[in-house]
Amino acid sequence: MSTRAVKAGQFKDIAVPAGTKEKVAVYVGELATGTPLEIPVWVIAGRRPGPTVYVGSGVHGEEPAGMAAVANVARRLDPRDVRGTVVAVPIANPAAWAFRSRHFPLDAPNVGDVASLPKGDPGGIMSERIVAALVDDITARVEYGLDVHATHLDSVNYPRTMVTITGAEPEDVQRQRMALGKAVGYEIIHLWKRPGHGGGVTGQLNRRGVPTIAIEAGEGWRALNPWVAILERGIDNFLKYTGVLEGEPLMPPVQVEVTARYEVTANRGGMSFLKVRPGDFVREGQVVAEIRDMFGETVEELRSPWDGIIIRCSLLPTVATGARVCNVYQTDQTDLDRWTQRQLPALEAQIRVPGLPA
Repeated sequence: MSTRAVKAGQFKDIAVPAGTKEKVAVYVGELATGTPLEIPVWVIAGRRPGPTVYVGSGVHGEEPAGMAAVANVARRLDPRDVRGTVVAVPIANPAAWAFRSRHFPLDAPNVGDVASLPKGDPGGIMSERIVAALVDDITARVEYGLDVHATHLDSVNYPRTMVTITGAEPEDVQRQRMALGKAVGYEIIHLWKRPGHGGGVTGQLNRRGVPTIAIEAGEGWRALNPWVAILERGIDNFLKYTGVLEGEPLMPPVQVEVTARYEVTANRGGMSFLKVRPGDFVREGQVVAEIRDMFGETVEELRSPWDGIIIRCSLLPTVATGARVCNVYQTDQTDLDRWTQRQLPALEAQIRVPGLPA
């Protein structure tokens, strides 16, 4: 299948015939070598009418699990099975991906975060140009959006839905986002209160009246199963709930909403050793990690500030004062017994953390 090349600003005007799919490369600029920088877009135009939806990943270049998941889903979608149109972007930030980095390091004078820039600028720094292409062109006609993430370069994240709450979302949009947040089918629904945030593709689409949420699971810098398959399942559920695909979303036996997040950080420098893994329920005061000095002596025990669920753990042991070791999310919707005795979804049961028992 050939790839159609367009410049930023032209994508919204292309026509893909119903019952077909097409690859499009949207030009946004050049790297220092003069190599063209293009955003890859799959367009799957269904045979039957339905909504136009956006599924994108890779706003952070260190999260290849999400990129692989979006690419896999887009490649296997058959237009004969699709209602409406799917606009799928496997790598939303090719500039960061080229440097195997979270952000594009050559932005000047300041490095921009494609996930949080308040607006795009087709004549601005590279990250602003990418946001402009994504928000003003590639997603110009979408009715629902899904932003797919993995995690930071040093971490592993338990699967969760992220529904940011900035206060700027229209009330009807927020209701639809909450429904989407449940329908993608993860056990953890993170109601992320971020007043005034509202940036990146997710924030700008929500302000525009397009219900958009994010999902996250996986390891930084790696695209391994079960993480890719877990993200694919979430994308499939999104497409089913929005009516693009037939069928009902695959739901877990237990879903809980989490609100407050506490980042457990080291006060002492040395090497960290985890005592928990993502998905564990911990008690207030429970040791979640210990820090050992260069002689191998334990110099600090890190404890949970409250009852909650571990979502993120750092896998790299080198820590200095202030280093994040893990995140604990608070919830009043479950307890230790209910959480530990739940039936794990099949893919989540395959999650392993090196160095910790299964």
